Amino acid sequence: MIIRSFRHRGLRQLFEHDSPRLLKADLVERVRGILAALAIAETMDGFMREAAPGWRVHRLSGGRRREWSVSVSGNWRITFEERNGGIERVNLEDYH
Repeated sequence: MIIRSFRHRGLRQLFEHDSPRLLKADLVERVRGILAALAIAETMDGFMREAAPGWRVHRLSGGRRREWSVSVSGNWRITFEERNGGIERVNLEDYH
């Protein structure tokens, strides 16, 4: 799937320039793996099938039901929207 847009500047820098400087060092490798898996997946179903069990991929509910969540570490999650076969508004969030 094509990653079309980012909300988190550090994720964009890592994805586009392989620059981790705006991310917490202990999250970089896991984030890099999740972004790579999203980029090479052909569909969300494919991404979910190939996702590591610890990623806990799921759709959010309520007012954020258009978004997906992938666990990075502890409270940290990558969230994004899947639209027309692409990934948009990729963000890194601390849930607490």
